[in-house]
Amino acid sequence: MTKADLPEKLAASRQIAAIATAFFLPFSTSGQAIAISVFAVLALLTLDRRRFAATMRHPAAWLPVALFVLLAIGTLWSLQPLGGAVKWLGPYAKLLLIPLVMATAVSSREALQIAYGFLAACILVLALSWAAFLWPTGPWAWFKSPGVPFKDNAVQSSCFALCAFGLAIGAMHAWATERRRAIAMIALALLFFADIFLIYPSKTGVIASLALLGLFALHAGGWRRALIIAAAAIAVMGIALVASPQAQRRIAEISSNIEADSGKQPITGEAISTGARIDFWTKAVEFVKQAPLTGHGTGSIQPLYQSLEATRPSPYGSATADPHNQTLHILLQVGLVGAVLLWAMWLTHARLFLARDVASIFGQAIVLQNVIGGLFNSHISSVTQGMLYCLAVGLFGALVLHRNDDGSTGRTAYAR
Repeated sequence: MTKADLPEKLAASRQIAAIATAFFLPFSTSGQAIAISVFAVLALLTLDRRRFAATMRHPAAWLPVALFVLLAIGTLWSLQPLGGAVKWLGPYAKLLLIPLVMATAVSSREALQIAYGFLAACILVLALSWAAFLWPTGPWAWFKSPGVPFKDNAVQSSCFALCAFGLAIGAMHAWATERRRAIAMIALALLFFADIFLIYPSKTGVIASLALLGLFALHAGGWRRALIIAAAAIAVMGIALVASPQAQRRIAEISSNIEADSGKQPITGEAISTGARIDFWTKAVEFVKQAPLTGHGTGSIQPLYQSLEATRPSPYGSATADPHNQTLHILLQVGLVGAVLLWAMWLTHARLFLARDVASIFGQAIVLQNVIGGLFNSHISSVTQGMLYCLAVGLFGALVLHRNDDGSTGRTAYAR
């Protein structure tokens, strides 16, 4: 290999690392961490400084950095010692990936390869999930929960919802020229969508999936298609409720947890309950009132909840380090300034993807899912959903910003 070949080899290695990261997202946290670390190093080594400077002038790139910097400064007034506070800064370091990925030169073809890596992993997880449902007495004792072989049902639902949406959009574009392929994509999309409701429903996953369904209906092209889509979705959900005892138990659990006395008894089970969330949010509002502008400092969430354990114990059985709401997660630590930056980032990313080309439509789905998920969980700080958001916004943002520069949309490559 000559010196002249080095940039090309580094770019190829960077692409492999990006595909590996996407592949590991649905099922391996350690694999994801290794792959993204390699990608970040290679992206820095192949970075075009002029492109990076141009990217950083866009608020979609610098707002995530501003939020991270504010959280870093927030360690100075944290209720935790400085070392402990810095530890809680770590989950937000992934925000720095957004401008880095946006500034990386990536073609539509390369973006599609990364998406295929993610889809391939999700198909493997889907196959295991359906196998466990159809053969409940099989060798599935190693699963994390019923029908969920890796991570948890919220992560699985998030990944499956994006796959269903992407396949449906792809089928819509392929329908006119490749009818058989479009039908196969629709069938696979329905399997992903049905799994969300049938196997082990996640409350957040179900709501986000319905929102993505609505987004797809907007892009379906006409009210007739929208009605057909809505009818098919209602049929899938109805069959799931009738055929899945697990889905029925989950719905009963939501109802009972809302009615439960959330301050007296610890809530058992694998998932954080609806009742516990209500308790977290109620206490969080009180904490916000104590320090509305600057918050209590980065890493202060658990000490705040711990201060009430003696008089108002958590229904979850111990003081939480996460109020299960992204806005509250920021508010408690760095106050209203941080919350404004968070929502400014979301709105700017949504505005970036207002066009109707395929890259923008996928960007809309990513932002919509993260905002809705952020109502019930702290998704940006989470390992998988946060990484998925930062990488996808960076990837599709790179395509959109590049399109604005040179006039190409990448529509043809995505349609293929």
